[in-house]
Amino acid sequence: MARKVQRPTPAADDLVVLQPHRVLPLGDRSVTVRELGFFESLQLHGAIAALVGDLVEQTDDGNIDLARLHRVCAQHPEATIALLAQTSDQPVEWVRSLPGVQGDLLLLTFWAVNADFFLQRVIAALELRRADPATTGPASSPP
Repeated sequence: MARKVQRPTPAADDLVVLQPHRVLPLGDRSVTVRELGFFESLQLHGAIAALVGDLVEQTDDGNIDLARLHRVCAQHPEATIALLAQTSDQPVEWVRSLPGVQGDLLLLTFWAVNADFFLQRVIAALELRRADPATTGPASSPP
């Protein structure tokens, strides 16, 4: 006799991978925060590079806590606002006008959705730094 096989329900982490966007209420709007796309990352390279560069300086193991994230975003407010506006499909001026609590919620949601994107770049930069002969010691003498 045949029996019906139940399809397993996806785990919470699987759902995040399948649907990495998050919807949150901000003021009178319902805002969807989504992952940065490849083309968007090219358009926003300067903003991304600014944040990644300072995130690299804040860690030696790729661990970025919220205090470090806030410190880096505060050092690059224009880059942060541009990224928040782009990933939430909202005007820059609207993002600028958010009250503190709502701005924090948007930033933390942005990080929850896009942390892997940034951490891949931070870890790659840390690995390059470790592999750089200038930081690992003198090169061997020529043959």
